[in-house]
Amino acid sequence: MNTTADWDVLWRWQWFRRDLWLPHFRDPAHPEGRPARSCPVWTWILQRCEARRVLDCHCGLGLKTILLREAGFDTVGVDASAVAIQHARELAAELGLPVRFHHLGCESLGEQFGAVFDAVVSDAFAFILDREGLRAAARGIAAVLKPGGSLIFAGADQWSHPEQRPGLIEQAWRAAPRFQLRAWYERDSTQMSLIVARDKTDWGIVDNYLFAVRDSGGAHLETAAICNSVEWTWQDYVDVCRGAGFASLESVRIPVGQREHILNVARR
Repeated sequence: MNTTADWDVLWRWQWFRRDLWLPHFRDPAHPEGRPARSCPVWTWILQRCEARRVLDCHCGLGLKTILLREAGFDTVGVDASAVAIQHARELAAELGLPVRFHHLGCESLGEQFGAVFDAVVSDAFAFILDREGLRAAARGIAAVLKPGGSLIFAGADQWSHPEQRPGLIEQAWRAAPRFQLRAWYERDSTQMSLIVARDKTDWGIVDNYLFAVRDSGGAHLETAAICNSVEWTWQDYVDVCRGAGFASLESVRIPVGQREHILNVARR
């Protein structure tokens, strides 16, 4: 669950259906425009942090990385999924953008970069499910930030409380049906259907992705399990960031769009 192999499967089939989202990922009004809807939130907080050179950690296919580049930031993307990075590079080349992508986990960032970034952004920091992995990621991120640089991430905020976790899980559980047929798509004589089965756990909602594929070799199934976790509390983040050498951690309310957004900012 939430392993590199899981993400490889997810990104491979997301790239397979790119003709559906590629024309629209910059359009916040389109159903496939989620990256465009979130980009103003990240832009607002990066400008508040006076960041210019930005590392997008857990960048996936690089859509946020590319949009932030187009918003004026000097961006670099990294991800532990080799599949994601391969296709992120293809996408940047197709768009004619000089954005660099590296196949690298957060814990290994110091092996690739010096302390050269003003900010590191991550919308998947909370998806790390073991505490040592969270600590290693925080240390790796801290190693590539300039003094005074910021780690910006989503997750439990300073106004949240551990006892709220069951309610958050129940709210997420009721937000979508247990089983969904999300997609059917055909490309180059390959057919793919996606079924998602959701499970409720004590630490979050697990989406079990079942890709039914039919191609020239016959039919087969590929699976991935991704947990949208609420395991970590605000105190967990405080302890992890302090242990990695960050001087402070705060939550910031971001008044962008029709609702208030909250992101956490750890200062190096």
